[in-house]
Amino acid sequence: MVNAAQVRDRQTAASSPGNPGGRAQPGAARRLRFDRTLGFWLGGFVLGTAGGILGGCLPYHHPVAVTISVLWWGIYFGCFGASIGALLGLWAEPVPAPPHRPGSR
Repeated sequence: MVNAAQVRDRQTAASSPGNPGGRAQPGAARRLRFDRTLGFWLGGFVLGTAGGILGGCLPYHHPVAVTISVLWWGIYFGCFGASIGALLGLWAEPVPAPPHRPGSR
């Protein structure tokens, strides 16, 4: 027996403008998600920039020392931020459903 909610869901899926042909396609509506890749790049960029600013604020007087400090702290915190961002993105990814076995319910 089909309930009314399933019928409404089928009608709205068939009449949506982003669904040509009236068939539902898995993954057709792509939206930006926070995953490992986005977390890696976002964390690396944000903490790398913060590390570069920190390195520029340290009390070195020679321009080469300031440049090395900016590069060192930018790379150091950038790698740290990339690893933390990738870890957070890994935790934010949905867990795939286990495969269905024919004999189980």
